[in-house]
Amino acid sequence: MKLLPRLALAALAGGAAVFGMAPFDCWPLLLAALGVFAWAVDGTADRPRPKRTAALTGWAFGFAYFAGGFYWVGEAFYVDPATIWMMPFAVTLLPAGMALYYALAAAAARAFPQRGAAFALVFAAVFAATEFLRGWLFTGFPWNLFGTSFIGSGFDQGAAVTGLYGLTLAALIAGFGLYPLLAARGWRRAVPLGFGLLLLGGSYAYGQLREPTPAPTGTHLRIVQPDNPQSEKALPDYRRRLWQRLMALTLEPGAQSVDIFVWPEGVTPFLMEETPEALEVIGQALEPRQILIAGSVRRQQFTGGTRYYNSLFVVDGAGQIAAAYDKAHLVPFGEYMPFPEAFRALGIASLNARVADAFTPGPGPQTLKIGDLPAFSALICYEALFPAAVVGADQPRPAWLANITDDSWFGTQTGPWQHLTNARFRAIEEGLPLIRAATTGVSAVIDSDGRLVIASGLGEAVKLDAALPGARPPTPFSRYGHSGFWLLLALALALGLSLTERPFSVKDLKKI
Repeated sequence: MKLLPRLALAALAGGAAVFGMAPFDCWPLLLAALGVFAWAVDGTADRPRPKRTAALTGWAFGFAYFAGGFYWVGEAFYVDPATIWMMPFAVTLLPAGMALYYALAAAAARAFPQRGAAFALVFAAVFAATEFLRGWLFTGFPWNLFGTSFIGSGFDQGAAVTGLYGLTLAALIAGFGLYPLLAARGWRRAVPLGFGLLLLGGSYAYGQLREPTPAPTGTHLRIVQPDNPQSEKALPDYRRRLWQRLMALTLEPGAQSVDIFVWPEGVTPFLMEETPEALEVIGQALEPRQILIAGSVRRQQFTGGTRYYNSLFVVDGAGQIAAAYDKAHLVPFGEYMPFPEAFRALGIASLNARVADAFTPGPGPQTLKIGDLPAFSALICYEALFPAAVVGADQPRPAWLANITDDSWFGTQTGPWQHLTNARFRAIEEGLPLIRAATTGVSAVIDSDGRLVIASGLGEAVKLDAALPGARPPTPFSRYGHSGFWLLLALALALGLSLTERPFSVKDLKKI
């Protein structure tokens, strides 16, 4: 196959793979797309400069996949007229940059001499390692890992053992294992798909055979979703109306039976720590046994300047701040400016100005315990993306995860649903319920198996009442982290290197 048709085929496969992500979750289509992609990369061995051709093929797949998966990023630039000009660059440069990881994976895999079934396994191992790199390098961006396609299917429960990266590896092995089946002969052609199905079957069986989901606790929650889209923030009297909406939803009938109220990220239209009048109002609204969890900016003055933190506060029934958590994993270009001097040198001063008052990162995950209420670990927005990074290694194990987020930046289409799916996997991995409060949706109560107990829609002002789901005992993943993933990756690589098989080419397709 010539270069341009190969790149076009890879791009089509990347576009199709998007439908494996939320809100579509069509994992069979994802596996088929991965099979086509792997076949296109394997065939580069017959081309001049195979590693270069493989890299281009990987980049084409990645660009289409990330462009389709991240298009919602452009909606954030319509909020402020001063940033509209950046939108075309954001929706093209971000996918182009992320696609470099897939180019690297394809070129690295093509450096191995294996073909057919052996190549499928080697490529899956190399690709999974590159995905892990994507979730770590430059603070990481592990959005839309292939394993998220299995949410709610039953195959997702293996994340409690190997984490989301392990489930992504299983998806890669099963998907890449499809194309060797087209070869005309040899039992080895079925090994990758068989291995992938074994991993997915084991994941499903693990979920079926373990103890039932724990029963809800006696702690009652109310999540408040005020629905304050970014477009409203420039309107007159916005702050007063938002405050009234927050308090009205909080105090709707049934509030007396609630133990914990949860507001979203950055939703208070003032600096909570510096507004005693608001704290007094909250204290008057709460019963002595009740607490409110809310997001707000925190300011710290010091000699020579000011530090800002994206924070979570816990307000008790006396109107006092009982605990606070500062977001540790900040969003590049949104909450801090990476490589600011480089962007100034390129003449992009306005982008620097947008984040001139960058946030300072906090020390990391913390377990917060207030009175007799169940302890929780706080996650602010983006922090729910990172496996094995939601509970502090030196902290007591919490009873639940509190995820507050402002998803109004994510638009009203696929972005909020993709973010929700990522959060659901943190619940599965840790065996802990996750309570999610989002400004415009999707807010949800998620049990310790990642299932939605109750969820809001997008773009509605609503309160959600539910009992706090029970927590599971510590999962293998919560104990050993990514060890299971690396063990499976090493096994896949070793199996691929040990297989020998007649090279698979386009000629095999003509025999079908």
